[in-house]
Amino acid sequence: MKHLRYLLILFCLNFGIVVNGHSYTVDEIFENFKTAYNKSKNFSAEFQETTLYKTRKNVTTGHFTFGKPNLLRKEFVSPKNPEQIVKVIVLDGSYAWSYVPLYKQVNKRKWDTSERREILPGIGASLEDVSENWDMELVPDEAAKAKGVFQIRLTPKPHLLNRTNNKTSDENTEKETLEIWVQEKDWLPVQFGYVIEFPDKSRRSVITSLSKIKRDQELSSDVFKFNIPEDAEVIDFSEK
Repeated sequence: MKHLRYLLILFCLNFGIVVNGHSYTVDEIFENFKTAYNKSKNFSAEFQETTLYKTRKNVTTGHFTFGKPNLLRKEFVSPKNPEQIVKVIVLDGSYAWSYVPLYKQVNKRKWDTSERREILPGIGASLEDVSENWDMELVPDEAAKAKGVFQIRLTPKPHLLNRTNNKTSDENTEKETLEIWVQEKDWLPVQFGYVIEFPDKSRRSVITSLSKIKRDQELSSDVFKFNIPEDAEVIDFSEK
């Protein structure tokens, strides 16, 4: 992967954003977010996920529950009938399960610690690894700032790029960016973003907006347990 322009990022880190008379740096905002995150056992929300790739756009909606350190139940619903679940993804700490009722098919994959996605529910990297592996900058957004929302952009540091791409040619590597929008009132996320630029300069971006956010609920013990439907075919990739 081609080396990113880190001098620009480091320059941006020297500036903060003023909200309600207080000037926040990106480090302060992220530490506040991390503190609020560490205090939370779980959170759930309704989501709208927009995926853009070249000229294609796909919008999905549903709800999810995320439990630390790497537990997730994400249910996608029909755009015509919010009561109809069209896809289910469950991360139970050991395996990742994906089920599409229409096809009556379940995919099972191993989900070990190397694939943990603690910073986001399903994408990103471990929250504890951010300062070591990612550079951060604040993205100016007047509309968001007026609502007390901050946008943080994260780009991987060179050693992470070398480890994940394992390539020597800058022209044949992928570039990725993570973004988090957090609100000042409780320092919890209200939106996530993920962008990957491919060697051919095409881009794939995923933006997940959250609403009706709830935290630290009393959850049933089977929320993060996937029960295989009797009529479903299981394709097991966990041993491959």
